[in-house]
Amino acid sequence: MADPKRLRVLKAISALLQQVTVANGYQHDLSGAGRVVRGRLTFGANAPVPMVAINEPLNPDREARRAGTTGHIAREVWSLLIQGWAADDYENPTDPAHLLMADVKKALATVNVDTHANYRLGGLVGRIQLEPGTVRPPEPDVSDKAFFYLHADVEFVENTLDPYGS
Repeated sequence: MADPKRLRVLKAISALLQQVTVANGYQHDLSGAGRVVRGRLTFGANAPVPMVAINEPLNPDREARRAGTTGHIAREVWSLLIQGWAADDYENPTDPAHLLMADVKKALATVNVDTHANYRLGGLVGRIQLEPGTVRPPEPDVSDKAFFYLHADVEFVENTLDPYGS
């Protein structure tokens, strides 16, 4: 069976972030296995860095906007929470997390550029809006590495009668 549209969007965003490599003009390499994950909140000490996780925040979408003349076609603004962990820097622990967040922002922003090769993630999304993001130093009981949080609002149209369709 085909994946529902939301899962296809998540997979497309993951694939886009896996293109973050030094060879592609970034400062990090997210192309390896386990570097970009979906739906994971906890990670062990052996998790690779840099690493990015894509999750949904606790508060779900509140309001779908009707698109078109039928009530089952909705323009969605889907909020995603992107979190990233970077290598350690003892003297300035958050610097690597700022650099990683900049690479992730740069990659996601390409979705909004009409000439980009991954034009709007294969037609799945209209655009992605990014919030400024925040970086946190290592915190006991949270993470032994600096990390960032970044909200991304993904806009797309969904047929609620056929979530597996286009």
